[in-house]
Amino acid sequence: MKFTRITINNFMRYKGTNTIAFSCDPEKNVTVVLGDNTVGKTTIAQAFRFGLYEAILAERDKKQADYQLLNNDILAMMNADSRASVSVEIEAVDEEKQYNIFREITYGRAYPKLEARELYKKVTLEISDRNDPQNRISVDPEKIQEVINEMFPRNLSHYFLFDGERWSDVTVNGVRENIKESVHILTGLSSYQKAIWHLKEMGSNSVIKKIKGKISGEGSMYDHLERERNQLEREIEKAREKIETIDINIGNASEKIAQIEKFLEEKKDTELFQTKHKHLQVVRRTQGEKALSNYKSLVNEFSDKAYMLFARPMIEASLKMVRSVAGERRDIPHMHQASIDYIIKTGRCICGTPLSENSKELTCLLEQRNYLPPADIGSLLGEFEKTGARWKNRSSEAVSQLKEEAQNVDMSLRQYEETCNEISDLERRMDGQIDFAEKRRYLKSYQQEIQKLSAEKGEWKGRIESNKKRIAGLEAEMQSQEAKNEENRRWRHRLDIAEALYSRLKQDFEKKENQTFLELNRLIQNNFSKMFNAKDKKIQLNEQYEIQMLYQTDIGFREEKNLSEGEKIARNFAFIVTIMEYSRMKKAEKEGMAGEGDTLPIVLDGPFSKLGDENIRLIAGVLPEVSEQVILFMLEKDWKYTNLDDYVGASYKIEKAAEEAYASIRRIG
Repeated sequence: MKFTRITINNFMRYKGTNTIAFSCDPEKNVTVVLGDNTVGKTTIAQAFRFGLYEAILAERDKKQADYQLLNNDILAMMNADSRASVSVEIEAVDEEKQYNIFREITYGRAYPKLEARELYKKVTLEISDRNDPQNRISVDPEKIQEVINEMFPRNLSHYFLFDGERWSDVTVNGVRENIKESVHILTGLSSYQKAIWHLKEMGSNSVIKKIKGKISGEGSMYDHLERERNQLEREIEKAREKIETIDINIGNASEKIAQIEKFLEEKKDTELFQTKHKHLQVVRRTQGEKALSNYKSLVNEFSDKAYMLFARPMIEASLKMVRSVAGERRDIPHMHQASIDYIIKTGRCICGTPLSENSKELTCLLEQRNYLPPADIGSLLGEFEKTGARWKNRSSEAVSQLKEEAQNVDMSLRQYEETCNEISDLERRMDGQIDFAEKRRYLKSYQQEIQKLSAEKGEWKGRIESNKKRIAGLEAEMQSQEAKNEENRRWRHRLDIAEALYSRLKQDFEKKENQTFLELNRLIQNNFSKMFNAKDKKIQLNEQYEIQMLYQTDIGFREEKNLSEGEKIARNFAFIVTIMEYSRMKKAEKEGMAGEGDTLPIVLDGPFSKLGDENIRLIAGVLPEVSEQVILFMLEKDWKYTNLDDYVGASYKIEKAAEEAYASIRRIG
């Protein structure tokens, strides 16, 4: 299968009609479209997806509805009554037929907004003989997508329509679609599956079930056996429906697990930041409490001693001044004039001597009274000196203590501010609203759900096998009681043929499927070793046809899921070329049987942007050999490392003027 041309009209970056004709030369089977970043290479790759599947490859955290397909320049020229169409036409050929796929959406404008409003859409598929391309047959619209998927399996679109720049948006274990089913289509095994399903495994509409309905017997015993058999067959159909539902639920849970694992892997740095953020919040709180405690200690120390410290110079100056005017101290310590007045009033000295008027004793007391406060300040000066001495003693170390307390406050505040700044920096580098613990809880719940569903699926399978055995026994009894007539004998003979055909097809299918699986694994490892110099790594398919990368360890090869972008591309390139090579091998084996085992073209958008120069050369050298057609959209700076000039049959350049919002495509040479 080869693409001969693609025509895009008003599609995203491209205004008007642009056509690319691809090389179908068996020797020069490479078409290259060169262009700088952001000029529209990916838009052409998106046009393939739109034309084939009415879809585009959305970026992370975006939906397809977020993308506007109608060219902005066209939309800006529209009014409320205008109509404009976006269309993509893809022409493809195989050895005998030509296929024309045309998909179109007509838009109006949600005036005055610069928004396109979808009005209607259509898709057509016309098939003609390559020797008579004008004599086309239109495919039933309801069958168009089915036919397209037969030619270009959507499950493999992430591989043959490969977007190197966005591959990081794909889950670690490959695209979460039914790759196994697509491989079966490519290798012809799907025909076996359809035949097996049609013969016996599609329930009441199967060939074998309908034949059994034609066989009749006589008597109540036969009727009882037939009712029981029919009941068991209904239970088998019900069990299969349950299993289908369980498989869907397991698939949904697996998809959720893949999304969470991808999210956690991509946000690994953010999670580390968040863990550090939580730790710093605790540190900040502790530092804040410590700073407050140090501040309180400083205030208490200051309140307790600072006033004494500030008063010392004043006290010393006051004492000096008072001493200069008070003269010699002659007071009685702790005595006051009121004490002398009380003694005189009693009329007797404390020694018992009477105090008569003009007596010597009274004269001495009156003299002493003049040396006491408030007449004399000598005693007050003494108290003042004692207080000053006490304050001096208490405040002698206050300066050093207050300095130390102030330094503690300053240091704790500085540490607190540094932690605040570090937290602010982390918060700028991460989304503080992400709850990784909740994500992991969801991850665990989905894993438990899969375990539960798998156990339930096993139970239903067990019931099916049990019912099948019982049905076999019932049919043996029914056969012995069937009416011995010619009609029954004919239907019984047909039934035996159908059962034998079913058994043979199933046996052949299992054998060929196992052989396909082993051959693919051998080829994929061989291609990986040719394209990448990595002796300590290998890749393989598991039973679900997911691509695993294995690393050499001391105890053998172990799977590694945390792959770099380059490793993911390496892994999937190996898968791409393996599928192409295997299809070509099968086509050679079945030469003369048109349409079976046909190879797919490879359309690669920015395939080498995350690879080194040597790996670019190695990969590029393999592509023209394993695929009948290679279409590359890439940067000129990467092209020189491919060494593919001798394989190029058509080359194009995307051009875009700086002042224009749309691009155009020009053929080179």
